[in-house]
Amino acid sequence: MRASLLVIALLAACSGKDPYNPGQALGTFHVTGALTKTSCGPVPDPWEFDVKLAHDGSTLYWIQGAGPISGQVDGNDNVALKASDSRQLRAADERNHVAACAVERDDHLDVALAGDGEAPISDLKDTTRLTGKLVYRFTPTEGSDCSDQTLDTGGDYAALPCEVSYDLTAKMAKKP
Repeated sequence: MRASLLVIALLAACSGKDPYNPGQALGTFHVTGALTKTSCGPVPDPWEFDVKLAHDGSTLYWIQGAGPISGQVDGNDNVALKASDSRQLRAADERNHVAACAVERDDHLDVALAGDGEAPISDLKDTTRLTGKLVYRFTPTEGSDCSDQTLDTGGDYAALPCEVSYDLTAKMAKKP
């Protein structure tokens, strides 16, 4: 992990670009998510958070938490963004012959960008609001034993695999 962070830092220093803040800033947006579906168990509803948006040409960057995710904005001001991450929830227990539990989280975000009026935005820098759908899918990785991660066994999930979906609305909270 440290080696990869060092490589990123060195590449950023050599290129003059910050990999954690790519492109030209559009601003910070306050997002409200209304829960539409969950098979994972209790989740926040509504769910509110802030995200920074930036762009480089027609590439939109969603900057929050870990590294930014990106997608291409189409001619209708829509963009699809995807990210995946795998996390170990529990190490293997060799003594009791229980495999580790690791879960893959796939994020799918479909967003429509908009400005102040009803007309389509002519430039991404005119984005002041957005609407969209955010879906999280949690799936045990191949070979994982996650049977102890469900609510009925003291875990955090109602079932695995599972999915959580939100309808999103957002407004610019802070200009760049």
